[in-house]
Amino acid sequence: MINSERCQFRLLSREDFPAILAMYAEPDSNKYIRPLREKSLEEYQVFLEAKVKNNQRGQGYFFSVFAAEAFIGTANFNYFEALKLEHVGVHLARAAWNKGYGTEILIRLKDLALEQGRNEIHALVEEGNKASISMLEKSGFDLKDRLYLKGDQLRIYKAILNEETI
Repeated sequence: MINSERCQFRLLSREDFPAILAMYAEPDSNKYIRPLREKSLEEYQVFLEAKVKNNQRGQGYFFSVFAAEAFIGTANFNYFEALKLEHVGVHLARAAWNKGYGTEILIRLKDLALEQGRNEIHALVEEGNKASISMLEKSGFDLKDRLYLKGDQLRIYKAILNEETI
């Protein structure tokens, strides 16, 4: 279990699937997350099973996040093969929006990356996702690049974790 000020992170388990599937079904939940848009329940379950297996193999981290013992979303820290970079991300349930959880989670993920010896970490966000852009900037990430990937315009943010390595 990993903790931040108000949140508890635990590696994804199958018992979390119902809460995550309910979050995915919320209006606009996946608006800016191409891999999760317009998927069937079965496709979501296959996606989550793959994340459980990746956790078990040590191939990145996919966490379920809780506040006051209530599920509030997911967080990830893994390798993005298409761009050859490690990145973090947050996906919050609607009830957790606009409460500062995203920023808190991103800061804790940065700390986790530093604890594991990383000197930098990235985050990807679709252009137009103002809430995520704000969270990243509040969390100490700086815009490094813009690119198109599979028809979406993405922003790549980067956080330097260890100033001594620059």
